[in-house]
Amino acid sequence: MNIKDKFKKFFSKKRHIATIATIIILLTIIGLNNYLPVGPGNYNQKQIDKIHSSTSSDHFSFAVMGDNKNSFKIFSKILKDIDNDHYIFAIDVGDLVYDGEKAKYRIFYNIIKNERTPFLVAIGNHDIREGGAENYFDIFGKFYYSFDYDNSLFIVLDDANEKRIDAVQMKWLEGELQKSEQHKFVFLHVPPFDPRSGVDHSLSDKENAKEFMDLMEKYRPNIVFTSHIHAYFDEMKNGVNYIITGGAGSELWGTDPDHYFNHYIKVEVSGDKVSKEVIRFPSPDYNWFDRFFYNIWTYINGFWVAHKLLVILILIILILLADVSIGKFKELLKKN
Repeated sequence: MNIKDKFKKFFSKKRHIATIATIIILLTIIGLNNYLPVGPGNYNQKQIDKIHSSTSSDHFSFAVMGDNKNSFKIFSKILKDIDNDHYIFAIDVGDLVYDGEKAKYRIFYNIIKNERTPFLVAIGNHDIREGGAENYFDIFGKFYYSFDYDNSLFIVLDDANEKRIDAVQMKWLEGELQKSEQHKFVFLHVPPFDPRSGVDHSLSDKENAKEFMDLMEKYRPNIVFTSHIHAYFDEMKNGVNYIITGGAGSELWGTDPDHYFNHYIKVEVSGDKVSKEVIRFPSPDYNWFDRFFYNIWTYINGFWVAHKLLVILILIILILLADVSIGKFKELLKKN
């Protein structure tokens, strides 16, 4: 073997060792992302403590959004806008992640953890997939909860199963609605009804949905906020205001400019008055062609952000295998 061949063999071996070391490092990082805890836990209660530590006022505003699960760009713009305003808190009413794998929750948590505005979450159907219910609990705490601020009560529910609100929770809900605060707001992911004709993306247990709506009619909260449907709808049903706000960045399939756009809701409480405003963000053009490709890109980008280390690992392994195979092939040619 001449000197040139010796150098080639030496550097080839070094290159393979470095590649294998890189693979081991990536495997370790991926493993840790799926094993180590996300944040210190009990996140929602820590945000409530922040709210309670602020000066109480009967004139304040809060922000409501839902369904950010695939989009990091629009969601980040919404968070920046919220931090630039003077909200007492913001709440995301579910589908925080595409599915509940710990690595995906870690990405979401890393986006919201430095928010200046206290940021609360509710649980959605996508958040409980892939063992996500346990991960949600470990990070955020209780699946349903309530808190107060000045003259208002905020009630956050769990209907992530997409079927019903269980009996224990319904009993607890009625107890909360009986409290004395002047204003009451209810938050849940899956709406009790679908305002659109010809489709139904609401609770599948219609008797339970009616029971919930009967309870709302009995106690008349100011607004019931939901998401799940990737759109904006503002409906009055038997004296109760229901708002669907599913425009925090997830895919938009409809083309009606009155409903299918990126947005969040600003709610202002001033004494005995409650007002709301839709804060719109750039959305794809209102035609099926643009929306189809925008949604595909949203999925691709979401997959890349969540799995980029895995993609890089696979590419490195493929390059290593190709390099080894080419080297073996060249040796075989020389022997022949």
